[in-house]
Amino acid sequence: MTVILSGRRNGSTHREIELLASLPSELRLIGGLAVMVRVGTPHRATVDLDALARDPGVHEQLARLALTADGGGQYTFRGDMDLDVIDVAGVRVDQLLLDIAAADPGAELTDLELNVVAHTWAHDTATELDLAAADDESGDILARADRRLVASTAGLVAMKATTVALRASSKPEKRASDLYDLGRLLIDGGLSRGELLTLPNPLSEAVRERLEGWYVDDRGRDRTFREVRRFDEPRLDLDDAADAVADAFDSV
Repeated sequence: MTVILSGRRNGSTHREIELLASLPSELRLIGGLAVMVRVGTPHRATVDLDALARDPGVHEQLARLALTADGGGQYTFRGDMDLDVIDVAGVRVDQLLLDIAAADPGAELTDLELNVVAHTWAHDTATELDLAAADDESGDILARADRRLVASTAGLVAMKATTVALRASSKPEKRASDLYDLGRLLIDGGLSRGELLTLPNPLSEAVRERLEGWYVDDRGRDRTFREVRRFDEPRLDLDDAADAVADAFDSV
């Protein structure tokens, strides 16, 4: 399957796809570009790339490709393009949950542990896509990144839903952008009925509770509206988001 994203020649989308094509194939694309790919319609602009990796050897490859490598999985490439790589657990999510439970039997997962589980699950359920950037005026293909692993819509929802609680209060704009992205993914990301029930427990329960708090419950919806209204193109319809939450957890 090929996903074509439109943009200006030498604009951010063109340069992101061009950079992605040069990166190790084992990286799983997440972040703003992955959201654009999954919603399939115009979305807020992104200015860098984010990815997941399990093999620590990928960092040696990236360090050779990048202009600078500051450590902590952060790299800078030509054209002021940045890449942030998050390392995931060295085991698949079912084993990770067993390891967490064994370390502290009977304890509920912390926000950080839920976030680690979400990133690991998103890594393991990423799917392969062909990506292309096209000139928004002529339609000419400007760059291609074929056979790239991209986090699924459910994976992106799980990561963002568990990241919001970890956002520092000094960065309200990041919380707002996460809530906006979540709403767009729920409405336009192609989730099938009941798809978020496929998340492993207790991750599924935590994601459901948070999404209902942000998009379904009246008090939470009011706060979400105030936070996401800075993103007015495309406008986020919270009624549609609430319906999407109900559908995504519908077992029928």
